[in-house]
Amino acid sequence: MKKIVSMVSIGLAMAFGFFLLGCDSTPKMEYVTIDINPSIDLVLDSDDKVVATSAMNGDGEILLLNLALENKPVDEAVDEIIDEAIDLGYIDPDTEDAVVEVGCENERIQNKVRDNVNNSFQNKGIFGKAVAKENTDLIDEAETFGVTVGFLRMAYRAVEADDTLTLETALTMDKQDLIQIIKDKNAEKKMIVTELKTQFFEARDLLKEEYLPQIQALEAEIETIEAEEGDATEKIAELELLKDEFHDALSELRLAYQQDGEAFRAEKQLENQNRRQMHQSEVAAYRNQMQQRRRDRQSQIEDYQEEETTEPELTTEPDVTTEPDVTTEPDVTTEPDVTTEPATTEQGSNGGNNS
Repeated sequence: MKKIVSMVSIGLAMAFGFFLLGCDSTPKMEYVTIDINPSIDLVLDSDDKVVATSAMNGDGEILLLNLALENKPVDEAVDEIIDEAIDLGYIDPDTEDAVVEVGCENERIQNKVRDNVNNSFQNKGIFGKAVAKENTDLIDEAETFGVTVGFLRMAYRAVEADDTLTLETALTMDKQDLIQIIKDKNAEKKMIVTELKTQFFEARDLLKEEYLPQIQALEAEIETIEAEEGDATEKIAELELLKDEFHDALSELRLAYQQDGEAFRAEKQLENQNRRQMHQSEVAAYRNQMQQRRRDRQSQIEDYQEEETTEPELTTEPDVTTEPDVTTEPDVTTEPDVTTEPATTEQGSNGGNNS
């Protein structure tokens, strides 16, 4: 009897432990970049479904304009992306060397998305393939910080997404926290189109230069007062007021650029329609022959996709607890923008790009 009770107790304890483990676990997300010539980012949940998308350049905005990818499995999303790129002329169905770059910190996800891209090309009878994204412009910088290129790219994207985040802080954060920032903030900034982002970042930097030194000075003053066991109530109230003023100014600035962005988005919609019409006849001819092309070219396309592609050796991302403490905070005026921040300016290599 005692043995039975003991076994039941152990079973209940294990069940309770698994329950607590399940409660403590948070959904994991992955950040994926896809470069054709349009450059876009996807955030995937633990089921490999798309939970957020963002355009990294003007062509990316045109590509995503009429796509609704959220909540779709990544394989479906990738197929729609390739389809739309064909319709808009970013991928030429008759090309012999279309290349799509895929980047992700998670090797399983990166390989899966690359397979999705390759399968999409095979099913469409197009000589195209996916390769690992190189990010050659970030390799030296990533090595300096002791992180991978993918992690540095995520850090830059999070800094772009969050007005109050510095690269110094982002580099010490967990990957999941960075992805969460990108996911949450994308919706707020989605209406600021690429053409306006440079102006927006410049105006935002001016606000930071005005407010951040004042905020930091007050925080230091409060810390001194409290260390001497003084009453810092008035200074704390002053600090909260200043922070509210800073955040209100940022919100007004963002809203103004979002409103200006409406006109630009109308232009993007028109450009989307024009591109679609420009390639309509050749795309229609391709669609009519697609099934036959797929049968005729399948083995050749598979051989093309299996050709070795030289990929750079990337620094292994350190554990978050061992990441270096970055002591020099980048000047906020050099915070990555559309023209300098790699996530928004990188152009994936695509031999079939007509634009």
